[in-house]
Amino acid sequence: MMEIDHEINESGEPASGLRLPLEQLDGFEKALLDLFANARREVCIFSHQLDRDLYHRQAVVEAVSQFARRSRNTRVRILIRDSEPMLRQHHRLLPLIQRLASHIELKKLQPTPHTPSNEFVIGDDRLSLLREDREQWLGFYHVDDRVRVRQLRDAFEEDWPLAVRDASLRRLVV
Repeated sequence: MMEIDHEINESGEPASGLRLPLEQLDGFEKALLDLFANARREVCIFSHQLDRDLYHRQAVVEAVSQFARRSRNTRVRILIRDSEPMLRQHHRLLPLIQRLASHIELKKLQPTPHTPSNEFVIGDDRLSLLREDREQWLGFYHVDDRVRVRQLRDAFEEDWPLAVRDASLRRLVV
């Protein structure tokens, strides 16, 4: 597995300006784990279907759990386009979402013409993980690219109020 090696600044956080290209699933997992470890308040996930290859991994579920339990002020917001795969086959994140409902919220996207087609995860106002192609594991992990994070957060915030709790998932996640 690839190492994410970045310097630590005086405040104990990763140094700014890291841009790591990703070309494999394992790289995305490592970057996602790093994002959850370094986020402090909020993580927002914008995903087509919370791909089982990544989000069903035990290490990822543990990272989400640890982050959500870190403080009473931490939260994870998740927007997905398609809940069918999660309904057809058990997904490790669903029981966690149910147990930590006050910290983790899952909604189904109601796409608009401005809804992004790519997938991304943002941590606070400085970390972003971008998957540019849903068919391949290609993308970038950015540390302290506040402009990119602002653009992704704006897209997320535009779609969040329009999203709904999926009735079929509601039976599983209440």
